[in-house]
Amino acid sequence: MLVDLHSHSTLSDGTLTIEAMVAAAEQRRYDAYAITDHARGGLNNHRDMAGAVRSEIDRLSRETRLQLFAGVELTDYHPDRIARAARDARDAGAQVIVVHGECVSMKVEPGTNSAAVRSTDVDILAHPGLLSEEDAAEARRRDVYLELSARQGHCLANGHVYQIVRQAGARVVVDSDAHEEEGLLSTEKVAAVVCGAGASLLFLTRVREQYAPGIIQKVLRRLVLV
Repeated sequence: MLVDLHSHSTLSDGTLTIEAMVAAAEQRRYDAYAITDHARGGLNNHRDMAGAVRSEIDRLSRETRLQLFAGVELTDYHPDRIARAARDARDAGAQVIVVHGECVSMKVEPGTNSAAVRSTDVDILAHPGLLSEEDAAEARRRDVYLELSARQGHCLANGHVYQIVRQAGARVVVDSDAHEEEGLLSTEKVAAVVCGAGASLLFLTRVREQYAPGIIQKVLRRLVLV
Protein backbone atom coordinates (compact mmCIF):
# COMPACT_ATOMS: atom_id res chain seq x y z
CA MET A 1 0.00 0.00 0.00
CA LEU A 2 1.46 3.35 -1.07
CA VAL A 3 0.50 5.99 1.50
CA ASP A 4 1.87 9.51 1.89
CA LEU A 5 0.38 11.76 4.55
CA HIS A 6 2.87 14.62 4.59
CA SER A 7 3.29 16.98 1.63
CA HIS A 8 2.96 20.63 0.68
CA SER A 9 1.46 22.90 -1.96
CA THR A 10 1.55 26.56 -2.94
CA LEU A 11 -0.70 27.29 0.03
CA SER A 12 2.52 27.21 2.07
CA ASP A 13 6.00 26.56 0.63
CA GLY A 14 5.31 24.00 -2.10
CA THR A 15 5.87 24.69 -5.79
CA LEU A 16 2.62 23.20 -7.16
CA THR A 17 -1.06 23.70 -6.43
CA ILE A 18 -2.98 21.09 -4.47
CA GLU A 19 -4.69 20.02 -7.68
CA ALA A 20 -1.35 19.48 -9.42
CA MET A 21 0.10 17.56 -6.47
CA VAL A 22 -2.96 15.31 -6.35
CA ALA A 23 -2.68 14.63 -10.08
CA ALA A 24 1.00 13.73 -9.65
CA ALA A 25 0.19 11.39 -6.75
CA GLU A 26 -2.47 9.71 -8.84
CA GLN A 27 -0.02 9.19 -11.69
CA ARG A 28 2.33 7.51 -9.22
CA ARG A 29 -0.47 5.11 -8.27
CA TYR A 30 -0.80 6.24 -4.68
CA ASP A 31 -3.49 4.59 -2.58
CA ALA A 32 -3.89 7.43 -0.06
CA TYR A 33 -2.52 10.95 0.00
CA ALA A 34 -2.66 14.03 2.21
CA ILE A 35 -1.73 17.64 1.70
CA THR A 36 -0.48 18.98 5.03
CA ASP A 37 0.54 22.55 4.37
CA HIS A 38 2.54 24.43 6.98
CA ALA A 39 0.67 26.29 9.67
CA ARG A 40 3.18 28.67 11.21
CA GLY A 41 3.29 29.42 14.90
CA GLY A 42 4.35 32.98 14.23
CA LEU A 43 1.32 33.52 12.00
CA ASN A 44 -1.09 31.58 14.20
CA ASN A 45 -2.78 30.49 10.97
CA HIS A 46 -3.60 26.84 11.71
CA ARG A 47 -7.37 27.36 11.53
CA ASP A 48 -7.25 29.26 8.24
CA MET A 49 -4.79 26.80 6.70
CA ALA A 50 -6.86 23.80 7.76
CA GLY A 51 -9.98 25.29 6.22
CA ALA A 52 -8.26 26.26 2.97
CA VAL A 53 -6.72 22.82 2.44
CA ARG A 54 -9.96 21.06 3.37
CA SER A 55 -11.98 23.09 0.87
CA GLU A 56 -9.73 22.10 -2.01
CA ILE A 57 -9.42 18.46 -0.94
CA ASP A 58 -13.20 18.14 -0.67
CA ARG A 59 -13.54 19.43 -4.22
CA LEU A 60 -10.87 17.15 -5.64
CA SER A 61 -12.09 14.07 -3.79
CA ARG A 62 -15.05 13.93 -6.14
CA GLU A 63 -12.74 13.70 -9.15
CA THR A 64 -10.21 11.02 -8.21
CA ARG A 65 -9.95 7.39 -7.15
CA LEU A 66 -7.42 8.38 -4.47
CA GLN A 67 -8.26 8.49 -0.79
CA LEU A 68 -7.52 12.14 -0.14
CA PHE A 69 -7.10 13.83 3.22
CA ALA A 70 -6.69 17.45 4.24
CA GLY A 71 -4.20 18.33 6.91
CA VAL A 72 -1.73 20.78 8.37
CA GLU A 73 1.82 20.56 9.60
CA LEU A 74 2.17 22.55 12.81
CA THR A 75 5.51 24.29 12.37
CA ASP A 76 7.40 26.48 14.86
CA TYR A 77 4.70 26.29 17.51
CA HIS A 78 5.88 26.52 21.08
CA PRO A 79 5.43 23.11 22.72
CA ASP A 80 2.90 24.56 25.16
CA ARG A 81 0.66 25.53 22.22
CA ILE A 82 0.78 22.31 20.20
CA ALA A 83 -2.11 20.43 21.82
CA ARG A 84 -4.52 23.38 21.55
CA ALA A 85 -3.43 24.23 18.01
CA ALA A 86 -3.92 20.62 16.94
CA ARG A 87 -7.43 20.58 18.40
CA ASP A 88 -8.33 23.91 16.78
CA ALA A 89 -6.97 22.80 13.39
CA ARG A 90 -9.00 19.60 13.57
CA ASP A 91 -12.13 21.57 14.46
CA ALA A 92 -11.45 23.80 11.44
CA GLY A 93 -11.41 20.82 9.06
CA ALA A 94 -7.98 19.17 9.22
CA GLN A 95 -8.22 15.40 8.92
CA VAL A 96 -4.51 14.72 9.46
CA ILE A 97 -2.40 16.59 11.99
CA VAL A 98 1.36 16.49 11.52
CA VAL A 99 3.83 18.19 13.84
CA HIS A 100 7.17 19.41 12.51
CA GLY A 101 9.52 17.45 14.75
CA GLU A 102 12.99 18.18 16.09
CA CYS A 103 14.91 17.30 12.93
CA VAL A 104 18.69 17.66 13.03
CA SER A 105 18.82 19.86 9.91
CA MET A 106 16.86 22.81 11.35
CA LYS A 107 16.44 24.63 14.62
CA VAL A 108 13.26 23.43 16.33
CA GLU A 109 12.07 24.32 19.83
CA PRO A 110 13.21 21.66 22.33
CA GLY A 111 10.22 19.82 23.75
CA THR A 112 8.34 19.79 20.43
CA ASN A 113 8.64 16.01 20.08
CA SER A 114 7.46 15.47 23.63
CA ALA A 115 4.44 17.74 23.25
CA ALA A 116 3.47 16.20 19.91
CA VAL A 117 3.40 12.58 21.08
CA ARG A 118 1.32 13.55 24.11
CA SER A 119 -1.38 15.34 22.13
CA THR A 120 -4.52 13.32 21.49
CA ASP A 121 -5.08 15.17 18.20
CA VAL A 122 -1.67 14.60 16.60
CA ASP A 123 -1.42 11.78 14.07
CA ILE A 124 2.20 12.01 12.91
CA LEU A 125 5.41 13.35 14.42
CA ALA A 126 7.42 14.25 11.32
CA HIS A 127 11.21 13.83 11.07
CA PRO A 128 11.69 13.61 14.86
CA GLY A 129 15.49 13.75 14.71
CA LEU A 130 17.23 12.44 17.82
CA LEU A 131 14.03 10.99 19.21
CA SER A 132 14.20 9.85 22.84
CA GLU A 133 13.20 6.41 24.05
CA GLU A 134 10.69 8.02 26.40
CA ASP A 135 8.95 9.93 23.60
CA ALA A 136 8.91 6.87 21.35
CA ALA A 137 7.29 4.84 24.12
CA GLU A 138 4.70 7.59 24.63
CA ALA A 139 4.01 7.61 20.89
CA ARG A 140 3.36 3.87 21.04
CA ARG A 141 0.96 4.30 23.96
CA ARG A 142 -0.95 7.12 22.27
CA ASP A 143 -0.86 5.70 18.72
CA VAL A 144 1.11 8.60 17.27
CA TYR A 145 3.01 7.50 14.17
CA LEU A 146 6.69 8.39 13.89
CA GLU A 147 7.97 9.40 10.49
CA LEU A 148 10.83 8.04 8.44
CA SER A 149 11.33 10.93 6.07
CA ALA A 150 12.17 10.76 2.38
CA ARG A 151 13.10 14.44 2.28
CA GLN A 152 16.71 15.49 1.92
CA GLY A 153 18.11 16.82 5.20
CA HIS A 154 15.15 15.67 7.25
CA CYS A 155 16.13 12.05 6.55
CA LEU A 156 19.53 12.35 8.26
CA ALA A 157 18.34 10.83 11.55
CA ASN A 158 16.22 8.05 10.01
CA GLY A 159 18.65 5.42 11.24
CA HIS A 160 18.39 6.66 14.82
CA VAL A 161 14.60 6.92 14.57
CA TYR A 162 14.36 3.34 13.33
CA GLN A 163 16.50 2.00 16.18
CA ILE A 164 14.46 3.83 18.82
CA VAL A 165 11.17 2.81 17.19
CA ARG A 166 12.25 -0.82 17.13
CA GLN A 167 13.12 -0.75 20.84
CA ALA A 168 9.87 0.99 21.82
CA GLY A 169 7.56 -0.97 19.52
CA ALA A 170 6.19 2.28 18.10
CA ARG A 171 4.54 2.58 14.70
CA VAL A 172 6.16 4.30 11.75
CA VAL A 173 5.02 5.88 8.53
CA VAL A 174 7.14 6.74 5.51
CA ASP A 175 6.26 10.16 4.13
CA SER A 176 7.65 12.22 1.28
CA ASP A 177 7.39 15.70 2.81
CA ALA A 178 7.26 16.64 -0.87
CA HIS A 179 7.24 20.27 -1.91
CA GLU A 180 7.27 19.40 -5.60
CA GLU A 181 6.31 16.48 -7.86
CA GLU A 182 9.80 15.01 -7.90
CA GLY A 183 9.74 14.61 -4.13
CA LEU A 184 6.78 12.26 -4.06
CA LEU A 185 7.08 8.61 -3.12
CA SER A 186 7.25 5.43 -5.15
CA THR A 187 7.36 1.84 -3.94
CA GLU A 188 11.08 1.84 -4.69
CA LYS A 189 11.68 5.04 -2.72
CA VAL A 190 9.79 3.67 0.29
CA ALA A 191 12.03 0.60 0.23
CA ALA A 192 15.12 2.80 -0.02
CA VAL A 193 14.03 4.94 2.95
CA VAL A 194 13.23 1.96 5.17
CA CYS A 195 16.20 -0.21 4.27
CA GLY A 196 18.52 2.80 4.20
CA ALA A 197 17.59 3.40 7.84
CA GLY A 198 18.98 -0.04 8.63
CA ALA A 199 15.70 -1.95 8.73
CA SER A 200 15.18 -5.44 7.38
CA LEU A 201 12.97 -6.55 4.51
CA LEU A 202 10.67 -8.01 7.14
CA PHE A 203 10.25 -4.55 8.68
CA LEU A 204 9.65 -3.10 5.20
CA THR A 205 6.81 -5.57 4.76
CA ARG A 206 5.39 -4.47 8.11
CA VAL A 207 5.53 -0.83 7.02
CA ARG A 208 3.66 -1.60 3.80
CA GLU A 209 1.15 -4.16 5.03
CA GLN A 210 0.55 -3.18 8.67
CA TYR A 211 1.56 0.39 9.44
CA ALA A 212 0.40 2.06 6.20
CA PRO A 213 -3.12 0.58 6.36
CA GLY A 214 -3.10 1.16 10.12
CA ILE A 215 -2.67 4.91 9.94
CA ILE A 216 -5.35 5.18 7.27
CA GLN A 217 -7.74 3.27 9.52
CA LYS A 218 -6.83 5.58 12.40
CA VAL A 219 -7.63 8.66 10.32
CA LEU A 220 -10.89 7.16 9.10
CA ARG A 221 -11.94 6.25 12.64
CA ARG A 222 -11.47 9.87 13.67
CA LEU A 223 -13.68 11.02 10.83
CA VAL A 224 -16.46 8.70 11.92
CA LEU A 225 -16.31 10.14 15.43
CA VAL A 226 -16.53 13.76 14.27
